[in-house]
Amino acid sequence: MSRKTNITMTKIVLSISFIILLGRLVYSGIGAYSHHQNQKQQQTDGQTVAPQEPTSDKTCTGTLKTCRYHKD
Repeated sequence: MSRKTNITMTKIVLSISFIILLGRLVYSGIGAYSHHQNQKQQQTDGQTVAPQEPTSDKTCTGTLKTCRYHKD
């Protein structure tokens, strides 16, 4: 094999490796984006507000001085 053939084969192998590397990068990028969207969707599903039961007439914020009674 001549030197020119070795250089040509090296360029071909490096080109194929680079194409494979780019393909893997694109594939993992698409997968990461899809995973991110699924995580965001799960977060928004978990944060939906459930209907609350009617509360009592008294609302307290923690101490007796701040308790207020609802007056109609």
